[in-house]
Amino acid sequence: MRMFRLVTAPVLALGLCWSAPLLAQAKPAAPTQAQLQHAAENFRIMVSALQSDKVPQAVKSILFTCSYSNPFSKISEGTDKLIADKKLDRKNPTQVLSAMAAVCGFRPEMANPPKK
Repeated sequence: MRMFRLVTAPVLALGLCWSAPLLAQAKPAAPTQAQLQHAAENFRIMVSALQSDKVPQAVKSILFTCSYSNPFSKISEGTDKLIADKKLDRKNPTQVLSAMAAVCGFRPEMANPPKK
């Protein structure tokens, strides 16, 4: 029984040392009501775009890859920032989708690749 205590004490201490930096990390602030509303609207626009036959496949691919690889909160924050910076109309889904695609890395030349 004493051997068990001698072995578990260093293991427990080592475990606490490893987890201390994780515990010390600050949690991000909770989103505001406006951020949640914008994120919900951005998500609705993205899902609609992915289902639409009017959106080019290149845009759909970028949006899907981006949403798979990144937290949607970051995509939405970037979209909101771009909308504010470029003074786009948040009520225009096309402008919101364009901003979201740009945040995800889409460039206009990607829609129509050069013909050989």
